[in-house]
Order: sequence, then structure tokens, then C-alpha cells
Amino acid sequence: MELESDVQQEWIERIGWIRLADRLAESEFLDASASEFRGLQDSWKWLMATGQVQPVGGHRKTFESIRDRWFCNGSDPVNQLSIDSWNRYLSALERYHKNHNLVFQTIAEFETMLEDLAASFFRILPFLSTHDWRIVGAFGVVDQFYNILRDLREDAEQGICYLPTELLDRFGVSRQEILELQAYRNPGYRSMMQFWIYDYLPQLYRKAYPFILSPDLHPSWQMLRDWSLNRYKRIERMLRRCDYDYERFPQIYWREVRRDLVLILPARFGNPSYCHLSEVGEIERGTKLTSISYRSRKCKLFQLANSVEPNTFMEFDCG
Repeated sequence: MELESDVQQEWIERIGWIRLADRLAESEFLDASASEFRGLQDSWKWLMATGQVQPVGGHRKTFESIRDRWFCNGSDPVNQLSIDSWNRYLSALERYHKNHNLVFQTIAEFETMLEDLAASFFRILPFLSTHDWRIVGAFGVVDQFYNILRDLREDAEQGICYLPTELLDRFGVSRQEILELQAYRNPGYRSMMQFWIYDYLPQLYRKAYPFILSPDLHPSWQMLRDWSLNRYKRIERMLRRCDYDYERFPQIYWREVRRDLVLILPARFGNPSYCHLSEVGEIERGTKLTSISYRSRKCKLFQLANSVEPNTFMEFDCG
């Protein structure tokens, strides 16, 4: 399926807004003296209060686009829902970045993070009806859960472990073991991962069923949903193949992504010189949502959206 150019452009535009907010929030996470994210928030508050772009604010082009999309037709209920979602997303970025709050004590806190960031992220995206908006957040939560599974080693190497303390303690696994890539040697680790994937994750999946099974999604969302479900199966399959060893998982996983890309999109990825493992990794990492992390490439959805060829932007969900 190939999308019309105007549909592609609206996705790319919306993702561009999200990437900008993510990048600026991350800059303040790394450098306390940075203030561009606060400036972005000020410009957003001005737009919300007045319906106009702040005359002296930064990123005028972005806010002009947001105004034109969401503020010029006040009678459209989806526009107001999108405004609410964007506001919640910016607030969540500030909370998790500003406080360096990347350690979750309870599973409930972990779920709140998924809802605040991932669900809000998906609700900002285009071509959602009011009904779709209500049900897409749960799919975003599932998507982020899988991204955290996929990137367990990469995040650990950056000093981040999203797994809640409540889960770790239940199986006698320490956060330090995760960060030092030693957890696989802990007898409780494998049981923890099986519980997390086969007992806890299905609870999140059940909440996403109304969206997964929806027959009336926009074609772009049908495409994204189908790619994503295929990706989730691949993550689980590769985790089982390496016996949940998150230290070995990336190499096994990215090889499988490369193989699938060549099979599914041979015209674009059939050239072995193009399909180098590192390039495949860069493409797929674009799907991870809400970068509460140390590197800008961990913007969680369509990371390269601003630079992709217009007729291929939807391919960035392949991993």
C-alpha cells in the first residue's frame, strides 16, 4: 500500500512537531542551562491562550503549522482532543526530563509513564476520528512496552532501566545487575521476563484490542497497525530464540529485521550494500516513542521522518 502524498506529508509534519519537542526536552535533560524547551512551552501556552502565534517566540513555522491544523476550526472535536493530547505530552516530557525521573518504583508508576507519554504521543498523530482517539492510546502503551523490551541492553548501556523496582524485587533481580549486563546470570531473571511478557503484557494487550480489531481505521493507521503487530511478534520470537538474554538479543534481532526488510520491501532494501546492519538499526530505532533517554536518536516513532523520501516514510515502523 502506498499513501497519497498529502497524507504522507501530514504524518511527516506531525512527527516533526513531536521530534522538536523531544529534542529540546532532551537538551534540557543533558544541560540544565538550556532553555529552548521552556521557550517552546511558553510559545505553546501563548497559542492556547490567544489562538495566535507568539510574535517574538521561537519556532514560528512549527507553531504556525499547529495553529493552522488545530486552531482554525474550533468546531472539530478532534482538534480539541489533539490540543489536549499535545498539552499532556509536553507536560509529561517536562516532568520526566526535568526531574531525571527514569526510575519507576511500582508497576503502577510504570503504567502511568506509558499512559502519559506513549498514549499521548499516539493521540497527537493525524487521521484519527473521535472514536479512534479514545482507543488509540492503549495501542501506544503496548507499542512502548515492546520498545522497552527491544532496547533493554541499549538502555542499560546508557544507565537506564525502565523495569519497575516492584518487578525486579519480586524475582530477586537488582537494577544494578540489569545495568551491568549481568542479570541473565541471575536465576530469577528468566522467570521475571516470562512473567513480564506472558502474564503482565496480555493485560495491556486486552486494553488495546478495540483499536487492533477496529475495521474503520484510516489507511495510514491500518498500515502502521499491521507493521507494528508484525514487529511485536518478531521481538517476542527473537527473545525466545536467545532465551531472553538481552545481552545477545540485539545482534540476533537486527539480523532478523534486515532479513524481513529484504523479503517485504525488496525494491528498497534488497541491495546488500544498503542493508548494512547498522543502517537497519538506525531505521528501526525511529519507532521508539518519547525519548526519556540520553540520545536524540531514541525519539520513539519515525525518527528520520524529516529526512525520508515522501513515498517511503511509513517504512520506518519496520523494526
